[in-house]
Order: sequence, then structure tokens, then C-alpha cells
Amino acid sequence: MFDLVVITAANAAQARGYREQVKWRRARGMLPAGLEVVVVGDPGGRRVGSLGATVNVLKRLGDISGRKVFICHSGGDARRTPGYAAMGKAFTPLPVAGGGALFDLILANMAKLPMPKAGGVLVACGDVLITFDFAATDLSSPGVTGVGFYDTAERAARHGVYQVAKGAKCGSLPVKAFLQKPRFAGGRHIVDTGILWIDAPTAAKMVERGWKEGDLYQEFADALLAGFAPFRVNVAKRCDFFHIGSSRELLRCMTAPSPTSKLYGFDVKDPNLVGKDIFVAETENIVTNAPPELNREFSLKRGECVTFLPVGREEWVMVRYMIDDNFKGDGKWEKKLYRLGRARVCLKELMPQVNHRRLLEARGR
Repeated sequence: MFDLVVITAANAAQARGYREQVKWRRARGMLPAGLEVVVVGDPGGRRVGSLGATVNVLKRLGDISGRKVFICHSGGDARRTPGYAAMGKAFTPLPVAGGGALFDLILANMAKLPMPKAGGVLVACGDVLITFDFAATDLSSPGVTGVGFYDTAERAARHGVYQVAKGAKCGSLPVKAFLQKPRFAGGRHIVDTGILWIDAPTAAKMVERGWKEGDLYQEFADALLAGFAPFRVNVAKRCDFFHIGSSRELLRCMTAPSPTSKLYGFDVKDPNLVGKDIFVAETENIVTNAPPELNREFSLKRGECVTFLPVGREEWVMVRYMIDDNFKGDGKWEKKLYRLGRARVCLKELMPQVNHRRLLEARGR
């Protein structure tokens, strides 16, 4: 198990929400006894990327020799899954026994990795659940070790891709190149899982370098390939890769047959109902965060979804959206307006005002 778990957040408002999630889990015994979990927001109230966020955490921690630290990067707005944007994509509830969320499964899986006693930092993304042969993973090499798996050119075009020496297959291999969303005509390629093990000396060197912003999988990978530290990838023989990237993917996940869900380690209770959330595949509707005091009926057309957000001590804001709205590339995050009292606000303005304690109390989770 880890000595410390750090959840990163994009800003102070998101950090407050994550701390409420951690507090709720602690009170219900969902976190391992004695495990320290802290939330660290990006400095200066602005997004600094996964590299900037990692270095910011390492600066706060100081010497990590002999310690096993897990950094779960969760600083995204979740604009393509607005039904859970207020909670954070990492805390998307899943139909598992005990009422767990994506974060709970990620934490349990990452704790299975055989981490060196000399200590270091394990980094993973808060919106991806990776399942593979953890015991066979070798993180003992100095420097930085990533984890990848062979998959199709179609999957490779949506993720980072490791390239190794020609003829190399599985195990811990030196990285020759790291590509971002490359286009291949076919074949199988080593797809990045987002998991990185950074040993303690390299972590200290990162703090000395002082990166204030940037991406771990771009600027940092480039620096590693240029000689900043040894760079290897542990290639798994097989891997289950579960990622909720959009509302449509979320609906597909929640309404999938049990065998598909069990592929990712879910113990499905009811694929159409998670707590107070309802997913209807036939008419493509998602209803999340329904408040207990909701006492009126409302109708949804095909593809229409709704989430409820508590603001202040009593008010609830109803947010309607279409299943293919992503609020990321279409500008609706800043432009589409919803009623808050007598005012009309966009989601960018609304999210920092969400009362996360009320939200968790209403959900009972």
C-alpha cells in the first residue's frame, strides 16, 4: 500500500469538492486504515498541466526516499461528461458492490503494483481504469518506467504510443520514441496507459529543474528521451482499458451487459441504476444527482439529459443538455446559460458555486 495518496485538482473550488469526497469516504471506512489522502490544487488558481501539477506536489513533499507516493491526476473539468462534472470524473460512481466510484477502483488496482522499497512516485490518470497482470510489472529500473499494452491502430490514434527497438515484445524495454495520437495504417502498437513510476532521485531532479507547467506525456517525455533520466516501458501481455470519455460512453458503460462490465472488475448490482442516477439506453437519457425533494415530473426527449446541482443552502439548479454536447469543443461551457435564482449563468460560472457537502448528502454516497 502507499504511504501517501495525492489527488490533484485544477483550482480551489474543485479541490474543496474533492476534499469532501475524501472526507465522506473516510467516514464510511472506504479508505484503507491509516492511509493519508490529500488534495492539492494547481498553484495560482490556473491549470498548469500534469507535469506542472506533479512538480508542484513533489515540491510540497520534499525528500520521498523510502516512501511510496501515488499521484492521481484529476484536474480536468469533465466537460464531455457534464452529469458528473461537479463531482469530478475520478469520482464517477460505478455499479459496484459497496457503492464505489472510479477512484476507488483505480486506487485498489494501483496498490497491487510491486513498487521498489527505495521509494518513488506512481502517477496515473483519474479517468482511466487499467487492469493487467500487476505482479508481472517491473518498476525496478532507475529513472522513469511507463506501462503500455499492445492494441490496434484505432486505439493508438486516441492515445500516446511507445516505440521500442524492433523485434522487442513484452517486459521492461528502453523507450525509443513516444508519439501522441499517431495515425497508423494498421498493425498493433504499444498504447500508453498513463501510468508512470518515477524513482526518488528523478523526482528530486524534477523539482530542481522546476517545471511550472506542461504535460507529463509530452514535455516530460521529450526531456526523458533527450537524456534527462532513463526511460523504459513495461509492456503488459494483455490489458483491459476502461475510459469514460463522453456522456455517450458513460451511458454505454452503465447499461452494458454484466459480462462486459465484469471484464473491468465490476461486480454489477443493477446496470441501469447507480444510487440516484438513472441511465436509459433506449432513449439515450441520463439523469444524475436528482435531489430528494424533487416533487415534480419532467419529460426528456430522445438524447436529452439532466443533472441537478446544489448551490448555497437550499437552491438546486437543473442543467439540461444533449447526450452529444461535450462542452469542450463547442463553447457551451462558457455560453449555454442556466437559471440560478434570478440570474442566468454558464457552467463555467456555476461549477465553483456547487455545495459539494449538500451534493453528497443528497446522493447518500
